[in-house]
Amino acid sequence: MDGGFCCAGCEFVHGLIGSEGLDQFYDLRGRQTLQPVKSLAFQKRDYDWLAEQVRAAEAVCVPCGEPARLTLDLQGISCAACVWLIERVFRRHAGGLRIVVDAQLGQLRMWWDPGAFDAVAFAEDLQQFGYAVGPASDDAARQAARSETRSLLTRVGIAGGLAMNTMAFTLPRYLGMGEDFFLARLFELITLASASLTMLVGGGYFIRRAWRALAIGALHMDLPIALGLVAAFLGSLVGWLFRIEALMYFDFVATFAFLMLGGRWLQQAAVERNRAALLTDNDRRREVGRLAAGGSVEMVPVAELKTGDRFLAKPGETLPVAARLPGPEGAEFSLEWINGEPEPRALGPGADVPAGSVNVGRAPVAVEAREPFAESLLTRLLEVSERAGHADEMAGSETGRDFSRILRVYLVAVLVAALAGGGWWLAAGAGWPAALQVLISVLVVSCPCALGVALPMLDDLVVARLRRSGLFVQHGSLWPRLKQVRQIVFDKTGTLTREAPRLNNPGALAALSGNDRATLAGLVRDSRHPVGRAIREALGGTAGAGELAGIEETVAQGVSWRDATTGAVWSFGKPGWKAMPDSPADRGASVVFARDDEALAAFHFEEALRDDAVAEVGELRARGYRLAILSGDAPERVREIAGRLGLDPSLAIGGASPQAKADWVRAHEPDHSLYIGDGANDTLAFEAAACRGTPAIGSGVLERQSDFYFLGQGLQAIRQLLLVARRRRTVGARILGVAIAYNIFAVTLALAGWMNPLLAAVLMPFSSVVTLGIAATVKR
Repeated sequence: MDGGFCCAGCEFVHGLIGSEGLDQFYDLRGRQTLQPVKSLAFQKRDYDWLAEQVRAAEAVCVPCGEPARLTLDLQGISCAACVWLIERVFRRHAGGLRIVVDAQLGQLRMWWDPGAFDAVAFAEDLQQFGYAVGPASDDAARQAARSETRSLLTRVGIAGGLAMNTMAFTLPRYLGMGEDFFLARLFELITLASASLTMLVGGGYFIRRAWRALAIGALHMDLPIALGLVAAFLGSLVGWLFRIEALMYFDFVATFAFLMLGGRWLQQAAVERNRAALLTDNDRRREVGRLAAGGSVEMVPVAELKTGDRFLAKPGETLPVAARLPGPEGAEFSLEWINGEPEPRALGPGADVPAGSVNVGRAPVAVEAREPFAESLLTRLLEVSERAGHADEMAGSETGRDFSRILRVYLVAVLVAALAGGGWWLAAGAGWPAALQVLISVLVVSCPCALGVALPMLDDLVVARLRRSGLFVQHGSLWPRLKQVRQIVFDKTGTLTREAPRLNNPGALAALSGNDRATLAGLVRDSRHPVGRAIREALGGTAGAGELAGIEETVAQGVSWRDATTGAVWSFGKPGWKAMPDSPADRGASVVFARDDEALAAFHFEEALRDDAVAEVGELRARGYRLAILSGDAPERVREIAGRLGLDPSLAIGGASPQAKADWVRAHEPDHSLYIGDGANDTLAFEAAACRGTPAIGSGVLERQSDFYFLGQGLQAIRQLLLVARRRRTVGARILGVAIAYNIFAVTLALAGWMNPLLAAVLMPFSSVVTLGIAATVKR
């Protein structure tokens, strides 16, 4: 876009921040790249669930005379500047008492005076700035991951303090403090206590994980870490008890445990932060309004829907089951999410509506369920999503087996070297202290610092670099699978093309008077229709548009409104419904905006490719990737898009069902395929492909199933991901090369009997600094 913005959403939010006097937001962010807003700022979201949660929270607290409080999931937060902005927006709402925003967990907690605070208005204001709220997650797996990450951070902090304490009281001994110094024994006791506590806090973490892995017959990276810590700590105890200074590695125990914990926290936090940026999948917990015999509405979980139940589909809501329109009126539904059709479909009384359809009308639609929720297409796709949510573990199993073989060889080599070295020194008559010192020093210096610190740091830097490009990695197991990718398969609608159709003649909008633009903004203010969303985006949002009371909708035609003051009738709909364009050039217009049946503007829309689609597809082809399109849309439309992108028509498949997409992927090198999609009809193909990504967040299906998601109006993030993955492999190979060279050198010194605690205390941090320096080169 012009002006340096990736999308209209970012341009709108930038202007809003400036107009609201919140420019300090950019000072706090510094040079960090903003996360693209996309169309979130222009979407019409349903906050009925929030109003219900507010009522429930106030009902609990009012009898006690205490403030009401609520916890919500938060999407779009990325840094301290976001926290500052959200706090400032909260303070502008009367009745709000306190808000706590957790950027790491992607949640906010707020307190307010019951009856004096409008939580829905606050949520709508946040949405204007690019943040979306949702019900607090009760996903056990997600909560467990959050809890483990936070617990690990606590361990890192404690171990860091203890490590500093241990080193501070060990340093005098390295500087020449003798045993006859009156504080020498006290210093030793302090280092012993600090190292013991570090062993409990840090060592216990790795020992428990290594033991659990061994219990099921698996080898884990935590095993050599635990082995080195245990050997160093037990050897240090022996050295302390028998006054053998060469065996006292207390400072190593504390420092090594701290570094390994820090590396593990980096590894988990890098992807957990991206997962926390998404709202959780609430489809199974969603409630719908079921119609009783007397016409009353009862809110029930979607899981309780049965065949024959009549329920209301609210505007913008996805049908959880296949249904029928009982009449007497029809309705308009978008099937884009399930079959890729970009235009909504008008359905008459008695028509069948497939599960996954979205009501794009302005009013709730009464429908009759044709199947129970347990048997619906949406349920099956959600089950696939849950299975594929663990696919990173399954897909990484081969890599895990390869790693286990490497780890087994590494452990055998280290143990053989340690035992052989200790045995040789004992047989040579050096005595058990010298032999034990050799054995322990081999186990100590061969600990995998590169694998425990440098590689996690490398992954953190890579994930951060991609985040600045608008791409968010959710699974660390993506990297080995990306190495195998030779084929990239795209869905069409919403993936290669933009979410909303593009306005080809924005001049018609600019030519309208201020009053006309305000009325048009009011007509599309609550619209879920793709054309209405596109006009709303072209207008730069409808934050200033007043709500027009009494808007009437004619299914498949448009909307109209009578101004009670002037009597004028305004309309926005298909040509010929209320008015025809005056200009012959506008005869092919998509919609007409009129007053009293007189056309004021005719708008031309087209299904537009993403801004950089042609260039990026060309770049990917030039790099040797095989590209294909799988779409549920009409074959002729798919071939037309393929032609504009310069793709082989035989690899542009249209009219494909979800199962047909999956079958095609399975028949064409699934282990070497990256699938990019955005709808429920892509779920089965997602499961079949080795790697998967999506530009769609907020649908509740694909973002949780995907290995990564990306934002913005372009496809550049995909090429960036592949380039960064290749750079990561190169830098990772260098780190491993240095680690192998270090281990050979350090073990040789240990076997020769030249290793001691001071030298180990120097070599280990030195090797870590070198490998971390190599990891930092990935940013170039």
